[in-house]
Amino acid sequence: DEPENSLSIERQIELSQYIQATARLMQSQFIIATHSPVLLSMKGAVIYNLDAYPVQTCQWTQLPNVRKYYDFFMEHSEEFDS
Repeated sequence: DEPENSLSIERQIELSQYIQATARLMQSQFIIATHSPVLLSMKGAVIYNLDAYPVQTCQWTQLPNVRKYYDFFMEHSEEFDS
């Protein structure tokens, strides 16, 4: 549950790479509860939106939590571009 909790973005990326490599090499799957856009964006991930009723699968970019991150960074894009 929330394996990325308290991890920096760099460590979340490393964790994502480790999970993907392990799943591929060991031919296994992981079931992860997370709000991390980094983990949600893993290639081949099947995402169940537990906030939807009934529960449904969706793309990681459709999750309200991820959209909030997107909106926040878009609002501040000029600060990144300067």
